[in-house]
Amino acid sequence: MPSETKLFETYGKNSNDLIVLIAKRVKVIEDFIAFGNVCKSWRVAATKENFDVFALQVPLLLLADKNDDYREFYSLSKQKVLRMYLEDKSVLHLLHPFSLAQIPLPDLFASQGRREGLFRRGCMDDAILSVRPSLTSDYVLLIFYWGGGGNPLSFWRPGNLNWTNIIEQWGGDAFTGINYYKGQFYYVSWSAEVWAFDVPEPVPIERCLLVQLEADMPCHNSRLFYLVELFGALLLVIQLFGDNDVIVGRKGGYKSLKFKVFELDVIKGELKEEIKNLGESAIFVGHNRASSVDTSMFTVVKFNHIYFVDD
Repeated sequence: MPSETKLFETYGKNSNDLIVLIAKRVKVIEDFIAFGNVCKSWRVAATKENFDVFALQVPLLLLADKNDDYREFYSLSKQKVLRMYLEDKSVLHLLHPFSLAQIPLPDLFASQGRREGLFRRGCMDDAILSVRPSLTSDYVLLIFYWGGGGNPLSFWRPGNLNWTNIIEQWGGDAFTGINYYKGQFYYVSWSAEVWAFDVPEPVPIERCLLVQLEADMPCHNSRLFYLVELFGALLLVIQLFGDNDVIVGRKGGYKSLKFKVFELDVIKGELKEEIKNLGESAIFVGHNRASSVDTSMFTVVKFNHIYFVDD
C-alpha cells in the first residue's frame, strides 16, 4: 500500500509533464485541436509551442459556398465535414480554420496601382504565405484574384497600410500555379513559362524566366499547371484533359487524361527527367493549390497517387 501511495504521488507531480509529452506526439492538426478540448489540463498542454508546425498535413477540401454564414471543409483523414462560422465576410482578414486566430488585412480597394472596382467584379483565387505568421512577423502574403479582364497579383507585409500590386508592372500573360520555395515565389504562366521572383523593398519587383516549356504542349484550354514541394525539391505538375471529354452528370467537369510530373532545377533553370513514381508520397491538386504528403503518416492516403478535384 505505501508503494502504491508513493506511485500515485509521483504520477500526480509528473502528470502535467506526461500530458505535454503526449501532446507533442500528436501530429495531425485536427487531433491536436480535439486534444485541447478534452479538459483544462489538456488545453494548457495543447499550445502552439507543443505542436510540430512542420508536420505534413492532409489538405482540407473547401466546399462550395452555400451563401450563408458558414464555410465547410471536408477532411479526408477524418472523412467528415467541418463547419466554420464567419462573423463578418465584408472585412478582409487571414483566418486559421482551427485555432481561429485572425490577422486583419488592408482593404483591397486601397491597394497601390489598382483600378477602382476591379476586385468588385472578380474573386479571390489564391493566397500564399512566405512563412507561417506564428513563427515570425517577417513574412509576405501574396494574393491573386480574377476580375476586370485581368489577373492581378498583390502582396502585403505586416505594417504596410496598403496592398502593392505587381502584375501591372510586368504586363503580359496571366498565370496559374504559384508557390513559395526557398526564399522566392514561383509561378507558371498560361503560355507555359515558369517564372521566379522575390518581393524586396522597394518595388518595382524583377522577375526571372526559369523555364520555357515545349512548344508542342497542348493548348491552354487542355492543361493545368501546379507547383508543389516534395522532399525538398520543387515539382511541376501538369494536368492534361480533353475539351470535349465532359463527365456526364457533372456541369462543367472534365475527365483528366493524365498527369505529368517533373522536377525543376531552379539553379540551372531547366526541367529534369519526368518523374514516373512518387514512392511513398502522394500529391493533392485543386483549382488553385497543390500539396504533398508522406503517406506513411496517413493510412487513408494511398502512396504513389495524385488526388485531384473535378472543379
